[in-house]
Amino acid sequence: MSMFRLVLVAALVLGCNVEPKDTTPVDADDTVGTIHLMIWTDDSSYAGTNDGSIEFCLSASDCFKPYKPSWNDMERGSRDIQVFEAVGLSRSALDRFVVQTTDGEDRWTPAGFQVSFDGETVYCKNDLDFYIGNGAGELLSWTDPDGLHVDCTTVFETPLTHGPFVGDVGPNSAQVWYRTDSTRQVKLFLATSEAALTSTAPLNYSYPQASTDFAQSVSITGLIPETSYVYELEIEGTRYGPWPLRTTPTKGSSTTLKFAFGSCTKDDDQPIFGPILSYNPDLFLFVGDNHYANSDDLNALRQYYRWAHERPQRSTMMSSVPILAIWDDHDFVGNNTDGSEAGKDVALRAFKEYWANPSYGTDVTPGVFFQTSYGDIDFFAIDDRYWRGLDDSVLGDEQEAWLLSQLEASMAVFKFIVSGSQFTSHGSGDSWAAFPAAQERLLQHIVDESITGVVFLSGDVHRSEFRSVAAVSGGYDIPELSSSPMANSNSSCSSDSELHECFDSDDYFIGVEVDTTAADPTLKAQLFDRNGELQAVWDIKHSDLTF
Repeated sequence: MSMFRLVLVAALVLGCNVEPKDTTPVDADDTVGTIHLMIWTDDSSYAGTNDGSIEFCLSASDCFKPYKPSWNDMERGSRDIQVFEAVGLSRSALDRFVVQTTDGEDRWTPAGFQVSFDGETVYCKNDLDFYIGNGAGELLSWTDPDGLHVDCTTVFETPLTHGPFVGDVGPNSAQVWYRTDSTRQVKLFLATSEAALTSTAPLNYSYPQASTDFAQSVSITGLIPETSYVYELEIEGTRYGPWPLRTTPTKGSSTTLKFAFGSCTKDDDQPIFGPILSYNPDLFLFVGDNHYANSDDLNALRQYYRWAHERPQRSTMMSSVPILAIWDDHDFVGNNTDGSEAGKDVALRAFKEYWANPSYGTDVTPGVFFQTSYGDIDFFAIDDRYWRGLDDSVLGDEQEAWLLSQLEASMAVFKFIVSGSQFTSHGSGDSWAAFPAAQERLLQHIVDESITGVVFLSGDVHRSEFRSVAAVSGGYDIPELSSSPMANSNSSCSSDSELHECFDSDDYFIGVEVDTTAADPTLKAQLFDRNGELQAVWDIKHSDLTF
């Protein structure tokens, strides 16, 4: 079983808590495979540096550079992590901690350092009192006189560095994601009330691994449909939480659902997540450009995910609302990139580490696509990058066949197809419009198989739109809701025959309220700006989406 995704079968009958068996985290091998170098820069004025010649030495001949492409390393107040894999050095040969530069023109004020070998913290020191530089009172090199030793718990605020958040939730299951600073014992507790948490046994022991950057997604099963729970984490004796978790209705049952979605989050400040939390959705979908690493470098991708998950309002929202995600180009490999990119498997590795989706592609077809349900509402989240341009399609032959068969088999009232790029034929060259044959096959399949209740959700375009994708012969116009950006610049609206509403002067998100209990089930789409002010409403009936 992968240490990345520990599957927990928790027979959670209230009053019956079975404590699982603890396991040993890591073999104490003399050969170091993976080194995590964690660097904390002081938060004082001018503490950061643009010095590009800093390195860290763990022996007389083994030095490591901390720089990542597309990332501004060692900025004021930042915590940067550089991971070195397949190191192959003997632990006994690594006997010191030295930071040095051959430049020093731009003074740097470090606040702390932490080093782990294969997940074990072997060096930690905070409260530093020196400058790296070439000026008066500055040092070109500093050596810890005590060598490798542990003088602090972590250079982060707590060993729980990111998260937790709830990912995919079903009627009987849920996934919880979190990240620690190193391989530490993490216990997960869950109950139906905060009071019950104090006496419940842990449902899970886990030891986040160096191979996944200490990011972990734990699956909990045996839950009760439409039930509110609370959960806590305990890391080496310290409790964190509680946080909420609520299971979904039984698959196929009539229900009401309130969800929100959005894309394009580049700015450091992301205040829109405050209004998103106030909207109180049952689910939030990140639909691409969730960060802007524009890189196939693993360290850069991981750094950007950590950066994204720690944005203040964003992290607060994520801790309170179930989260699902797909990618688009900027959090894939780079602007307008496609399936020909050599680094796409690196991007997929990082994506899987930092989200908690129900699945990632299929056993034979890699990607970030998945299907999930909320009662009688289905979501088909697709991967419009990993296979784009191959087989002359957006999705590739295998993913396209998967989507068409999933749609055909679905008994849901509403069927949301979620894509990073727009579906409309009026889109840009970096959208479904560039693949008219693939677009035609999807629309024709919906008609041929009499698939009702289809709605498109998309992002990417740096403006928010309500539009109707024109029907093929015998079909119905399919609503497309495009939510963009949430924290980025705008692009201007244009006009075409499909467009109902367009907004291009702010950050936006779209909220959707679905009611399948009505005689004619309804969908209400609401477009909000960054302050939570309502900009537009679109009411849609299921009868509008039939033949």
